[in-house]
Amino acid sequence: MSDLSESKYFNNIEEKVFRAVSIIFIIATIVMPPYFGIPVPGFDLTAIRIMIIVLMLMICLKRSRLYDFLDMIQYNTGILAVMPYIFVNAYTMVFRVDIKAFLNPFIEFLTLFLTIYVVSRSLGMETTLKVVLGCYYLFAYQGIIEYFLGKSLFTYLQTLNASLMSGAFIRSGHYRIVGPAVHALGYGLILNIGVPLSCLDFKNKKLYLFQRPVLFLLLLVNIVFTGSRSSFAVFFVELAGIFLLSEKAEKKRALLVGVTGIVVFGTLLIALSGTSVGSYFMLQITGVIDEIFGTSYSLKYGATLITQQSSDYRDYLWYVFSVSWLNPLIGIGRTRPFSTVINGVTLESLDNFYIAEYVRYAYPGMFSIILFFGFYLVKMIRSLIVEKNAYTKTFLLCSFAYALSLYFVDSLGTLKYLYLIFALFVCSSPNYFELKAKRRTSIYMKRAI
Repeated sequence: MSDLSESKYFNNIEEKVFRAVSIIFIIATIVMPPYFGIPVPGFDLTAIRIMIIVLMLMICLKRSRLYDFLDMIQYNTGILAVMPYIFVNAYTMVFRVDIKAFLNPFIEFLTLFLTIYVVSRSLGMETTLKVVLGCYYLFAYQGIIEYFLGKSLFTYLQTLNASLMSGAFIRSGHYRIVGPAVHALGYGLILNIGVPLSCLDFKNKKLYLFQRPVLFLLLLVNIVFTGSRSSFAVFFVELAGIFLLSEKAEKKRALLVGVTGIVVFGTLLIALSGTSVGSYFMLQITGVIDEIFGTSYSLKYGATLITQQSSDYRDYLWYVFSVSWLNPLIGIGRTRPFSTVINGVTLESLDNFYIAEYVRYAYPGMFSIILFFGFYLVKMIRSLIVEKNAYTKTFLLCSFAYALSLYFVDSLGTLKYLYLIFALFVCSSPNYFELKAKRRTSIYMKRAI
């Protein structure tokens, strides 16, 4: 009896340790910048990679947990959506002698399945969402400090190659905040994912525009301070989506609070007119208007012709598909830099994730990653139609906003945030991802383990 009690005691301790490590893993995934970790020649151990190793060790050292983890992957239909892209990554690695072409995406997918496992088996949805929202509160307050400081507080964590940090970004005389990302545009992607999450009432299973008004407002301010017009425009798409997917009672409340907020916001803009902050807000608002309607109002608030020419540059990116030296079946991988001249314009920065995927992995890679995104988006839409679940509404808005943003910018190391949303959706609607095959671990696999 004493041995049994002792076994239960140690199992309980082990579960608590695994739960604590799982929370640290989620925090590291969201918060830790890619330039923080332990330098190792050829393959730096970033914070997220360290946590992956720790989690995998804890899973592999307990046989029952390893069986469970392997079963979860084997009987999850999401693995079928991953395999075509992984196959493309593998042969690109071989043909281009570029291990990063396979390793980087593989680590991101491993992060996806580890997140599904720790959320479904240890943390649960509510605890995970509390941790995620806590991280976004950290971002929100840090971003305000960063704007006035002129430097991200996360840069003090820099322990790896300084080239991973893109440095300070200035547009039209204004500093652009970057948070834990390596680029202001990447930080805009991260913030956009947080907007629908800030509106989720996970206790009452409702979506309300002003569920967390302080966080919502701070995220808006942070998005403006990134100086990213695409992120600002996507924010308004999210705003409309959140309102439309809210219940009737929440819509009425949102209209009342929203009208009041617009009046207050307009008053503040008038009061701040002539100041640096006021001009920055007007620059972003007019920049989006100019982008949509082809006007030039933003020039009155400090925009330059270079700023306006950035949209013309994105238009030129579509000519990449006609570059003759690019192999349409095998991309150049991740290590080799891309540069070409089209009609006298030098193209180096691929400010469109889908076009960048074509360059890295050619048509097979571009179509397979779109297929992967589409797999989850279709599942979310199906779940929304059938159940009208608040979680599904939120995760669909996060995913759609991110996928839309990638039309204007490369992923910049932020795909793990999208995969976090995919993982949360899988955990909230597991019935949409279970294979019909009988769930059991193969006796041959057990013997091998």
